[in-house]
Formats: sequence, structure tokens, C-alpha cells
Amino acid sequence: MAPGALACPVCGSASVGGDAIPGWGRWRVCSSCTLTFADPLTREQDPVALFSDAYRGDVATNDMTDFHDRVQQRTVILDDLGSPELWFWTPAFDQVLDWVQRTVPAGGTVLDLGCGLGFFLHALRKRGFNAVGLDVADDPVRLNRQDGFEVWQGPVESLPDNWQQADAVVSFFMIHHLENPTAFFDTVRARYPQAPLAVAAYGPTNIGQAASLPPRTLIRWNSKGLGAALGRAGYTTELHDVRSTGIELAPVAKVRRLAAKTARYPRLYKVGKLVESRLVQLIPKGRTMDSFVVLALARPDGPSDL
Repeated sequence: MAPGALACPVCGSASVGGDAIPGWGRWRVCSSCTLTFADPLTREQDPVALFSDAYRGDVATNDMTDFHDRVQQRTVILDDLGSPELWFWTPAFDQVLDWVQRTVPAGGTVLDLGCGLGFFLHALRKRGFNAVGLDVADDPVRLNRQDGFEVWQGPVESLPDNWQQADAVVSFFMIHHLENPTAFFDTVRARYPQAPLAVAAYGPTNIGQAASLPPRTLIRWNSKGLGAALGRAGYTTELHDVRSTGIELAPVAKVRRLAAKTARYPRLYKVGKLVESRLVQLIPKGRTMDSFVVLALARPDGPSDL
């Protein structure tokens, strides 16, 4: 690597400068694994404080008010719609549920890293698994504990050795927040050396405006970069580029925005979600976007030497 070149946080190769990030720095693109990452790749604010504030509605940058909005939507989905997995917006959730059922013994323990408001925890418990979680933010941890889930608060590095063992580990749409993805995957591999791992991330066609910028998004993942990160941590990985369902298209996006505003009114919210679901079913596959989500189904190669 040439002197002064910024190394990729996943594979260590040199990177080249990309577009400027207003008020932050510049995007960098790895010359080897093609990962796109922010320069600088660190935040001034601790992630526990940042995301706890976001769920309380105290952070407006990067469209982070939607974290607070989801708390209200959560109540409607869990209390009034009954089956939270019906409202998941990507087929990747179904693929991982199928993978868990093939991979984990009946009644086994599945750890959801970055479990958020717990929809996947509920889906797992509904299928008879022991669902446990981890999140850094106050409100998700409190709400999930109220629902009877064991949830650890803090980064994965803070998990005590005597905490829950896991038959499988999953993580959804969280790794774009990470400042040090290699440390994250190394820690998961060392902490759960025999556990298979499923990771879903926003794909290269799933790039919005504010929500895809720092400090909310530090890394823009693709299949090659995700595969490199997992390979470095000692996993053999099956990679999938998952198409969008069409939620990004104007008619569906408009319904989604309107539905989000009615979360205080369960019947209206349910009608909006049903209309959204029907619209998605009518969208031809040719109008949806490939690589909207990148999904990795990984298994450990052997004993961890990390």
C-alpha cells in the first residue's frame, strides 16, 4: 500500500477517494473488496448515547427521527396486528427464518445482535426458539425486556463470558453503524466459535440521502465487502443479493409515509399497511431493484484462534 493511502477497514487494502460528505469528510472506496466507507470512520458521540437519544426523539439529523417513530409503530404492530413478521419489508427476514429452522435445533437459542425493537425476537419465539438480544439503545432494551426477552445492553464486546450461549447468531441492518467492523466480527467469532451467523445489510442500490450518511451510516456494504469481512473472521459464507419488494417506488413510498403518520390510530395504520402490502404484490419483478439487501449465511470454518 502506498504511503499515506487509507486502508480499508475490512481487508486492509488501499482505498481511493470518492464523493465528499457534507460536514464530515469524504467517502473512500476499497481498491480490492470495493467496500465504501466514511473518512473519518469514527464519531465524536458514543453510539450508546447517540442511538438512545435517537429512540427518544432527540436526534433530528440523518432522518434519525424515524427511530422514535418506530417505537410508536411497534406498539401497533405487536398489540393490534398480531404477527410482526407480516410487516417485515424484505424477503431477507423470511430467508433467515427458514435458515434458522434448518440450522438450529428445536428450542435452541438464537442471539439477535442489534435487535432493535424486537420484531425478529417475536418471530423467533413464535416458532419455539429461545430468542435473546443485544442492543446499545435504552428504549429497545427496556421494551424487549418488558416483553419477556433477555436482552443485553451494550456493544458485543461488553458481553460477559457467562451470558447466554447461542446456537446461532443473527444481525439485521446494524453493521452500517459500525466504526470497526473487523473487531465486531472477530468478537462474534471468538465469543460464539461454533455458532453459524446470518447478517443482512443495506445493499448498494439501497442508498437514500440523509439516512445513508454519517453519523448514522459509516459503511455502505456490498456482497464482496461483506464476504471479505466474514472470511477474515473465519467464516465460510453463502452470499445473496436480495431484490427489493418495490417499497422504494413512488406509489408504495407514499403509502408508507402516510401510514407512518397514523401509528397513533391502530385501525388506520393497519389499513395503510394492508394497502402497502397489496401494492407490493402488484409490482412486476422487473421494476424492483437488485442488490437492495445483501445477505450472508455463514458458518465457522473451525476452532477460533482469535
